[in-house]
Amino acid sequence: MKERNNDMRKTARRDILLLAAALCFAACGLEEPAFSPHPAGYITFGMPALTVETRAATDGFHDEYPLGEPFGVLGYCLSYELGSNSELNPNSGTGSWALKKDMAPPAVFYNKQVNVSANGVCTYENPRRWYRDGTGNEGIADALSNTDDFRYSFFAFYPYDTNPDDGNGGFRITPANANEAGAPVFTYHMPFSGNDANASLDDTQTPDPMLAMETDMRRNDGMVNFNFSHILIGLGFQVNNYSQVQDNNATGPKEGQDLILYSIRLQGTFYRTVTADFTGSSGASITYSTGNDGLYSGTYTLFDNEEGTVIPWQQDGSAGSISLEPSKYIRLLAGIESLGFLGPNGSERRLLVRYKFGNGDIKEETLERPSNFNPRPGTRYTAQLNWVGDAFVLIMESDETWEDGEASDGNEENDDILFE
Repeated sequence: MKERNNDMRKTARRDILLLAAALCFAACGLEEPAFSPHPAGYITFGMPALTVETRAATDGFHDEYPLGEPFGVLGYCLSYELGSNSELNPNSGTGSWALKKDMAPPAVFYNKQVNVSANGVCTYENPRRWYRDGTGNEGIADALSNTDDFRYSFFAFYPYDTNPDDGNGGFRITPANANEAGAPVFTYHMPFSGNDANASLDDTQTPDPMLAMETDMRRNDGMVNFNFSHILIGLGFQVNNYSQVQDNNATGPKEGQDLILYSIRLQGTFYRTVTADFTGSSGASITYSTGNDGLYSGTYTLFDNEEGTVIPWQQDGSAGSISLEPSKYIRLLAGIESLGFLGPNGSERRLLVRYKFGNGDIKEETLERPSNFNPRPGTRYTAQLNWVGDAFVLIMESDETWEDGEASDGNEENDDILFE
């Protein structure tokens, strides 16, 4: 009983101190300070996470949230009164997101920048309270009741861009402001817009955009904890030399020749925009934009060595191999089967491989895009360029699906796709 009384006294003292601090700021005419994560009654954010945190971020993708970089948030709770676009309905607070998403504006947060410190503490300016019983709620004239059961929905995006229309890519958001009703639609633009297939594309300009959502949260659930997911694919490359052959009489030792690799380029027309639409009844769906603003053309240089890199043949029959630098997991928008895998059907995409085999002449091999490769967002793939006999054979393999953290087990659709 004594310990319980001590705990009660500590709690009372804490509440009194918090109340005194709030009254002091109000009485002195001061604004509330930049948000600290401890005040009771305020919406707080926990350290953001990724669905998978399994490897070092050495290839341009994040496997844990990049501490020190901000994310943006939209927050919903109340919907408008029927027939109104300005009067919030206090009775809608307990409704589920599926029921009120069409009539609810992001009045809790709109495009709010949340800063993340180096140790994962999230802060934001002008801290916002959860709705509470009685009067004094922001934007609500009527007294509220039963606010412990109000349901909130939050949507987050990374990277946060204060000027998404500067031509460098980023997210565009619908609704257009905090007063416009409707579930969010996020459209991500890649930082390229040219239409010249020979123009050089710098893959390091493309960030690793991610989205997260938490729906139907209640105040007593505590901090809002976002778990982000990737929206791009990763495409890496490996070159293997399987040139070992038997002599003509099949009696002597096997022989092969070294492969000398000079360059690998990916050229063509690619998707520029992707839309994550949360207005559907399923909660989220991905659609792809096309047209002049939805495509870009150019050439990614994946490997380049004027002197050539030797990939030797192996006496034991295994492959002589090189893997390109991890940074060359280039980030691209996926497609769907009916539209095309990295760009619309009918738009040329090809790998250009410049090489020499043994003492032969330098050649350039053209490998056309696969017709049956349908990559999934949040998955890394390796294009294995295998020199077999007298030609390259290209195999697309799924390395790792970020969304479940497991390497491919070879059973998923499109894990291993062969094309020549």
